[in-house]
Amino acid sequence: MTENYLMHSIKMALHDLEKRGDIVVCSSETEVSAKYLYEAVCELVPNERLTITELAGVRSLILQALSDKRFFDWEMPTLTGLTSEEFKAVANKLPKG
Repeated sequence: MTENYLMHSIKMALHDLEKRGDIVVCSSETEVSAKYLYEAVCELVPNERLTITELAGVRSLILQALSDKRFFDWEMPTLTGLTSEEFKAVANKLPKG
């Protein structure tokens, strides 16, 4: 099984911060610190199983739906709970791919 992208990114960030002298990791391995941060982040991002490609696809889908006034009509905010501007803000938070 390949390593999780988020876990890998956290390990690399810890390594880079230590290399720059911004932090000191008091362990020969960053695994323990990275796992702690990973678990904290996963509490806020429960869908860590979504890949960057999947998130980029969701972003594209949202933007496509917003551009089609026949799809995103006056009723959509009632059905979804978000206005087109709110959906656009959500889409802008997602990776471009």
